[in-house]
Amino acid sequence: MESIGKELQKEREARGISLKDISLQTKIGLRHLEAIENDRLDLLPGGFFTRHILKAYISSLGLNPEEWLPKYERPELRPPAREPGSGKKVVPPPKPQQVDKVKYYLPSQENKAGAEPEERKREPRLDRVVWIALTVIVLALFVLLIYLSIQTTRKNIEARKASQKIQAEVTIPAEEQLPPAGTQVAAPEPQPQAILGLQLELEFNEDCWIQVYADGNLVVDGLKLEGFRIQVRAESELVINLGNAGGVSFRLNGQPGKPFGKRGAVVKNIKITRDNLDQFLDREKSPQ
Repeated sequence: MESIGKELQKEREARGISLKDISLQTKIGLRHLEAIENDRLDLLPGGFFTRHILKAYISSLGLNPEEWLPKYERPELRPPAREPGSGKKVVPPPKPQQVDKVKYYLPSQENKAGAEPEERKREPRLDRVVWIALTVIVLALFVLLIYLSIQTTRKNIEARKASQKIQAEVTIPAEEQLPPAGTQVAAPEPQPQAILGLQLELEFNEDCWIQVYADGNLVVDGLKLEGFRIQVRAESELVINLGNAGGVSFRLNGQPGKPFGKRGAVVKNIKITRDNLDQFLDREKSPQ
């Protein structure tokens, strides 16, 4: 029975293909191609490279490598190995049924082999520490936001209470001493109070943002809460900007004034002078 190498050589010669052509096509050296046809696989690099060379050689002949490669794995068709430098055949030792795989470590590798489990143990621990740290940070930020929200709410409540307290404070006049019975008391003559310039009294029925300029100077600026009262004086001119025109009522030089606008309306550049102050007075509410 012919060897596998001789069968392949016959297939190549039947197709009229030279080893040089195969070498140029597959980039395999002539020495390795001759070794295949002479059944000298011991001259090939071995392992994966031998299988790759055989597959390329068989494919160049137009044959199916899947049909020929298994022949090299069958003991009765496998080409006999030879000792290097001699023509004697070497009989391979019988294949044991099972061989235990033993790992050998060099002295420099022993530490690495023993350190791998420790490194693998450290990785989950580091991940756990990172997750715990992130969780603590998120909880701390959440608590901080709650604290800031509580403080802001508390300040708003205190400011509202303070404004309500100011509104509730009423000046109580001193008790008048009644004259003795039968004594005739002359009624005091009313003395008119002359108001020079402009006197504006503001009362906030709702929260409102406001700016007031007196003779070109900014005297009131910011958000005023419900119940807040303020008085502004000017020599010749008042300019008012409101964010909630209907939330403010006022008196001008002691007389009630008309509403500046509707509730929630933004009104700017309300200019009051000594010449046009009558336009802002509510004559229906003025005392006769």
